[in-house]
Amino acid sequence: MNCPYYLRLKMKRKQIFPIQSIELEKLSTKQLLGRLQRLRQCEESLELSDRDNIDLSGCIEFKQSQEWLEAFRDVKQILSLREHIPKKSQSLH
Repeated sequence: MNCPYYLRLKMKRKQIFPIQSIELEKLSTKQLLGRLQRLRQCEESLELSDRDNIDLSGCIEFKQSQEWLEAFRDVKQILSLREHIPKKSQSLH
């Protein structure tokens, strides 16, 4: 059963494109965490998705792609160098 058009628009996640490490370093921690979340929302592979073809726009779509692996690794690496600031709930202890 196909999903109605108006629901597909709501479910469509923001496209995520490859970014050079030097550009990632310029992003705030909040932006990096957002990128990490969008990467985690990607589908596993084309075979496991309900889609028939790959988007040729150059965006990262599937976790089993080399682009996804590199993007995920780069974001995690940069985040590992950032200072951890505890949430308010964590700092009250």
